[in-house]
Amino acid sequence: MRNPMTEDGRRKTDGVAGRTGRGSVLCLLTSALLFAGCLPSSGRQNDRSMSAADSASVRVAETVPVDSLDLGWEASARPDDPMPLPTTLAWIGEGEAAQLIVVETQEASIRLFTGSGRVARRINIGGGAESYPYLAGVRGDSAVVLERGTHRLAFVPLDSSGVVRRIPVPDSAAAALVTDSSIYVRTGGGSEGHPAFLMRLDARGRVAEAHPFRGQPWRAAGFLRAWNGRVLALSGYRPVLDVLRPGMAPAAPLDTLALSGFSSPELMRSAQFMRGDVEQPPLLTSTAAALGDRLFVVNMRDDHVRIDVYGASGRLQRVLVQRKPWLTLAYIPVDIAVRQVGETVEFGVLMQRPSGLIQQADSRVLLYRWKG
Repeated sequence: MRNPMTEDGRRKTDGVAGRTGRGSVLCLLTSALLFAGCLPSSGRQNDRSMSAADSASVRVAETVPVDSLDLGWEASARPDDPMPLPTTLAWIGEGEAAQLIVVETQEASIRLFTGSGRVARRINIGGGAESYPYLAGVRGDSAVVLERGTHRLAFVPLDSSGVVRRIPVPDSAAAALVTDSSIYVRTGGGSEGHPAFLMRLDARGRVAEAHPFRGQPWRAAGFLRAWNGRVLALSGYRPVLDVLRPGMAPAAPLDTLALSGFSSPELMRSAQFMRGDVEQPPLLTSTAAALGDRLFVVNMRDDHVRIDVYGASGRLQRVLVQRKPWLTLAYIPVDIAVRQVGETVEFGVLMQRPSGLIQQADSRVLLYRWKG
């Protein structure tokens, strides 16, 4: 099964990805570069030990309660207007008027879904055949997308017919976060091994701050998220967060926050990669979303949707899984959006089916509820 975001003709990726074994977890990735090869590259593959930190994390996970995710609805694009490569989504609006914004990267368009799962509208982003848009955030009533191929941010009012403004970003920007007051981009990192930075840009796209990542560049690959006044740089390959805290000096290195309690069958393979026993790291998590003091992290599995709930200190509080029966997933989760509705937490989950020899690329939007 192929990576849903591999660069093959019209697809542009950023290195937030990898392959995990389908026999173990997933032999495909969900947010960026295709990392080839699930097989060990040397004779040392029999060492199945984890790092001491990962072993301790697994022991924490064994003490945490598990709750069920209830499926509210499942939706897809209209047959005459397919959505082959959606990559990112977010809630906009409040209450019954809330909608899910889905950015379709191959078609360079935005699709709006109502809170009940109905397709409400399509907005063409434009920007050329190789703009490769990914959602960067919501500002007021507008979606803001990072056009990776043309190195720009595009502002798209959702009550309009298209882009009203674009600003440049650094050429190597692979992820962006736009809030009501700030613009951030992540550059470098990933499989290419270039030094990684989290940059704050001014309103014209000029670099105002540049914070280097600690550790190896390969780990710096993932989306950016806002959480309690902090900016998080997610990592798909290791259970850690790189954190920009308020008041940090303009060139200070980012802090690193480990996710205590992260557990995955692929941690063994992750240790093998760090020892040099295999050529590529496995994808452990595709994305995360914040709500209040909690961070909801997608923990990749090949037979069910799993979302881990972390507190502000980075410690696992609860595990959420879809109800059984579990089957091998034809569609994999690539992004989530979360909101509170009364006593219930609702998750918009963007599911993607990669193209292959006998199937076309396809996608689904699911709504799960957790009464947590």
